[in-house]
Amino acid sequence: MILICLEMWSMTKTKIPYKETGFFSKLMLDYLDENEELKPFYNEVANIDSFQKTIIRRENFPLDRIVLSKSLEQQNVGFNVSDKTNQNIQNLKSDNCFTVTTGHQLNLFTGPLYFLYKIVSIINLSKELKGKYPKKDFVPVYWMATEDHDFEEVNHFKLFKNKYQLSNSKKGAVGHLKLEEIDELFSELKEDLGDRDGVDDILSLFSKFYRSSNTYAQAIKGIVNELFGQYGLVVIDGDDINLKRLFVEDFKGELINQTNHQIINSTSEKLKELGFKPQITPRVINIFYLIENLRERIVFEDEVYKVLNTQIQFSEVEILQELKNNPERFSPNAPMRCMYQEKILPNLAYIGGGGELAYWFQLKDMFDANSIFYPMLILRNSVLFIDKGSSKKISKLGLEIADLFTETEILIKNFLKNGSDITLELDEQEKAITTIFNDVVAKAESVDTSLSPMVKSELQKSLKSLKNIEGRLIKSEKKREAVSVNQIQNIKEKLFPNASLQERHDNITSLLLSLGIGMIDELVDQLDPLSKEFTILS
Repeated sequence: MILICLEMWSMTKTKIPYKETGFFSKLMLDYLDENEELKPFYNEVANIDSFQKTIIRRENFPLDRIVLSKSLEQQNVGFNVSDKTNQNIQNLKSDNCFTVTTGHQLNLFTGPLYFLYKIVSIINLSKELKGKYPKKDFVPVYWMATEDHDFEEVNHFKLFKNKYQLSNSKKGAVGHLKLEEIDELFSELKEDLGDRDGVDDILSLFSKFYRSSNTYAQAIKGIVNELFGQYGLVVIDGDDINLKRLFVEDFKGELINQTNHQIINSTSEKLKELGFKPQITPRVINIFYLIENLRERIVFEDEVYKVLNTQIQFSEVEILQELKNNPERFSPNAPMRCMYQEKILPNLAYIGGGGELAYWFQLKDMFDANSIFYPMLILRNSVLFIDKGSSKKISKLGLEIADLFTETEILIKNFLKNGSDITLELDEQEKAITTIFNDVVAKAESVDTSLSPMVKSELQKSLKSLKNIEGRLIKSEKKREAVSVNQIQNIKEKLFPNASLQERHDNITSLLLSLGIGMIDELVDQLDPLSKEFTILS
């Protein structure tokens, strides 16, 4: 099925430095600036030339490509996988083929927009690498977080001002869960969207995969293949017995040695000394026990391995036998998942958001201690889409794109100040009054030093009065410019919902409604995977 774009459109691209947005952490900004203090926590700088060293390093780590390729073939049985994706799966059998990877939870209807930007980033990076190193092949890989068990994080999505969600009473790994109640959600969505152009096509697209008979994993794999298969994207599910067999010795080391948390904590202390707050806190054992309707942590207490919140327990001999017989029942948490991913994929780079990369910085020493390849870290693309109506209003108001990232009240104040015939701020008057009172203080002190506090107190009263007058001036100007002020407030709320980035709130449905399926191609055309700037498309 092809969604037809509602109107002919073209995009204007603007870029601004991440630091000017006000939405990115000091850690990420320092990383992008290649701050020397951070260099011990990663390997190569994220640029196209650094991949030559990264490829050489990657070639020094062993990999079972046959198991990987066969597992991917089996995982895609019954799915409409593109010829290009199938070819990439076959290419992975060759030592000359590498991957670039991103990962994400199985959010309902793909969740927030940055899910798209992650995948576009790895697609574009694969293309750019092929252009730079034509004798090698590069495959974009999306790692589905099927083993996560925080259902409340994936059971909803937001569209405009509404939140659509399924029941939050489910237990166990989310990838195993059926999409119960999905028919009711479609009915609610159809009623809310009404007769807008394109609604039927969009709902038809999602209903192909989001069915009550499907699991979350089946749905997300289907929709991702539909949207990105033409680019050769490979979807991988780590919840796979054959892939986990490749990681059995690493699971065993975690269960018996229990040293990885110490290494991570040591690295975290070094980051703290530089003023950076650690993103994750490791456990003594970073493994969950996974069976139907259950994913709980494994702990070691009183010389026994216990599964929290259950009666399940093992001796050392028993748990190692369980690991040998049923490796699929052992599920890595965040730090172990990162090692698992790099153990089974010929990966060169991981692309993620700021929060993800923050915890990867905590893991390099752990990777080194376990002799597992540590990938290049790349910040995913960030995008703000400005719709046609908002673009016209922004232009009419005389605002610049960069102004939009200013806090709303400051933006309004600056707008009123720039457009007013009079000066709304009384800074000059404050300076003048302060100068006068300072002269009075000097005279008072020459007569009686005890008069100085009284004169200074009167100064503060006068300055406070001036602030009140300034506030009244601005308030009156707001009334006079009420239409423009309301437009600014509406634009800000639309483009920055709840004062956050659009990409963290809005869902793909909003873009499909306004731009059609062509917006995927537009993203691929417009985004630079190694850019160190925020992208605005209007």
